[in-house]
Amino acid sequence: MVVFFGAVVPRYDVDFRKAVDLAVDFEGLGFSSLWFTDHLQRRGASRLLETWTLLSALAPVTDVRLGTVVLCSCYRHPSVLAKMAATLDVVSGGRLELGLGTGSESQNEELGALGLEVWRSGERIERFREYVEVVRLLMKDEGVVDFSGRFYKLSKAVCNTPSVQKPSPPIWVGGRRRKMVEAAAEIGDGWNFYGESVEEYRQIVKVYDEACKKAGRRPAKSIFTNTVVYTSEEDRLEKIRKLGEFNSVEEALRKTFTLLYGKPDEVIEQVGLLQSLGVGMLVLRDIDVDGSSLRVFAREVLPSFS
Repeated sequence: MVVFFGAVVPRYDVDFRKAVDLAVDFEGLGFSSLWFTDHLQRRGASRLLETWTLLSALAPVTDVRLGTVVLCSCYRHPSVLAKMAATLDVVSGGRLELGLGTGSESQNEELGALGLEVWRSGERIERFREYVEVVRLLMKDEGVVDFSGRFYKLSKAVCNTPSVQKPSPPIWVGGRRRKMVEAAAEIGDGWNFYGESVEEYRQIVKVYDEACKKAGRRPAKSIFTNTVVYTSEEDRLEKIRKLGEFNSVEEALRKTFTLLYGKPDEVIEQVGLLQSLGVGMLVLRDIDVDGSSLRVFAREVLPSFS
C-alpha cells in the first residue's frame, strides 16, 4: 500500500505572510497535500487565523491537494458549509479534501465562550450524520433539494454551485470514539484518526474494519499526528521542550498525540508499521511553527516511501 503524506500549515501565532511561505515551502519539500486544523480560539494561542479564509487564500498559490483536519460541524450550518466547500473546490480546480467532525471538548469551551450552539451529547452522532447528508446533497450538479430531518430541513434548496469533483469532494470523517468511527465507516469517503498512541489505533481500527465489512464499504484510512524527528541529542531536547511542560517524554508524546517520534530511521520504521496497519495517508503537524521536524521528515523519511 502506498502512503501519502500531508503537512499541516500553522494558523496559531503566525502572520499571514508566514503561513503563505510555509505552505509553499511544504509543497516544495514534496508533501502531496496541505491541511488545516479548525479552532476559533485555542488555549495558548494569542493570535489565530480562521481556517476557511486562510485555506481559500492559499488555494491560488499552491498546486497540491488541500484539506481540513477536521472542520468542527458546530461552527457552520451545513447549507453554508456546502456552499463554501463547493466554491473552494471550484477555486482550487478540484483539490479539496473535506474533513468533518463534531469537535473536541476544547471546542465545546469555544462554543460557549462565543455564544454558539453546543450540540447535546446524546444527539451528536445522529445530528452529524444529517449534517454530512445535507452537505453532500447541496454540492450536486443541479436541481432542487427538499430534506426533512430531525435537525435540518431544506425546502426547495437550489443546487447552484456544483463542485468540480463528482459527486462531491471526498469527505473524511474524523473520530476516535466507537460511535464516531462506526459513522465514518458508514458515511465517510475516508476516516481520519487522531489519538494518543499506535496501540489506541490498533484497537479502534478493528471497530472501523468491522463496521466497513458490515456496511459493504471500503473507505480509506488516515492518521493525523504530531511529528517529532530529530538528528542530534541537542535537537531532540529542543523539540521535546516545544511540546510543553510534562512529567516525562512519554507523557508529552501521549498528551500531544505525537505518534511519530525519533531519529529518521526510527520514524521510517514507525511509518512502515502504520502502513502495515492499513493507513493510506499520514497528515503531519509540527509543533515548531518553522516546521523543523517536517523538513527533516521530508529530507530523511519521504524518500523511503516515494
